[in-house]
Amino acid sequence: MQNLISRLPQSASIKVFAIGFLTLILLIPLSMIESVIYEREQMGQVAKADIQRTWGNTQLVAGPVLVVPYDSMHINSRGEEFASRHHLYVLPQNLNIDGNVDPEVRYRGMHTVPVYSAQLKLRGMFSSSWLEEMNIAPKQVDWKGVFVALGVSDARAITEIPSFGLPDDAIRFVPGGNQVSGFPSQVVAPIGRSVNAEKIRLEMPFEIDLKLNGSESLQFLPAGDTTNVSLRSSWQSPSFSGNYLPENREINADGFSAGWRVSSIGRALPSRWTDTSGSGGTAHESSFGVDLYMPISVYRLTERATKYGVLFIGLTFVTYFLFEVVAGMRLHPLQYLLVGFANSLFYLLLLSLAEHIGFGLAYLLSSGASCALIIGYSWSVLGNKRSAIIMTGILLLLYSFLYMTLKAESYAMLAGAIGLWVSLGATMYLTRGIDWYGRASEEPTS
Repeated sequence: MQNLISRLPQSASIKVFAIGFLTLILLIPLSMIESVIYEREQMGQVAKADIQRTWGNTQLVAGPVLVVPYDSMHINSRGEEFASRHHLYVLPQNLNIDGNVDPEVRYRGMHTVPVYSAQLKLRGMFSSSWLEEMNIAPKQVDWKGVFVALGVSDARAITEIPSFGLPDDAIRFVPGGNQVSGFPSQVVAPIGRSVNAEKIRLEMPFEIDLKLNGSESLQFLPAGDTTNVSLRSSWQSPSFSGNYLPENREINADGFSAGWRVSSIGRALPSRWTDTSGSGGTAHESSFGVDLYMPISVYRLTERATKYGVLFIGLTFVTYFLFEVVAGMRLHPLQYLLVGFANSLFYLLLLSLAEHIGFGLAYLLSSGASCALIIGYSWSVLGNKRSAIIMTGILLLLYSFLYMTLKAESYAMLAGAIGLWVSLGATMYLTRGIDWYGRASEEPTS
């Protein structure tokens, strides 16, 4: 019995269970580091919201929409005639938007947000046939109440008050609230003084100069039966998003230019509707535009790195274990634990440095610091130069593999799976001759 107890610390199986237990213990500091990452990321979101509040949020430009109030006559149960007020909404026959987007990066402490100033020129034309198409008589229309609504999701960021330019008049926009259901908040131009039953039967060309600030994204709704959008910017990494991709685009070191041509077919919005149909509620589903793309944040990259923490700790422990069983060394569980803490500290160093100097350089410095701890300690506890060199090579492979995996966004999962397969295969190969039950030591000697 005494002999069995004395052999327990030397048993390979017991050592494996001890290593597994230590790995589980080290999940605690890893989870604490993940909590720190989440907290810092939330602070970044607060800083981002503060910049957007003062400069401008993501922008969605919708319209313009011609809004026509009219009266519909009805007869009640007593045979009395009465009128009810309704609104007709008319989209342009064609809409052309030409714009320049001037980007820059704003900072709050160590946090960054891409913002822009956009100068947009909207030109188009309302057709002359909407009264007949909607079966509305000119005498039903309240001509003085006709107005044009232009949707801008963050109207606070409009830097100059725009005007709705008609051939013989220009009417300034004023705050309008939510006049068109389903559209972003709107500014309105009361054009009743410039239209009447005779003028409305003619085609109505218009022009709007819109200057606004925004951040991260600029989107449009295809308001015209045919909508053409042309954008230019010095931003070098655009991401085209929404329901429609540009027909033509050019991206180079000087920025990008892109052009969209969208027809009303397939658009989640009719060309004309009334407030009784509620068709404007799905307008936002047809948006398209461009995002000012920025690389994955250091918080997301660090969070992804911590998901490989168990792999790092496990493979380092396996290497130490192989030194024990193959080279006949004796290592204490506390020594395993100290090496595991050095691996865990890498992620905290990575996060704290990446906030100030960027992810690439932070990764180099934090991995170097962690490797220095482990290699220096291994040089002492393993007792020979050859083992320390082997540990150095393994750590360099691990940290190089992790960096390439984090940078290969499209192949991160594939690279991780291959890395695990190779690690498991190497471990199985190197441990194939281990006597896990210790039977050789129990064989009687002659």
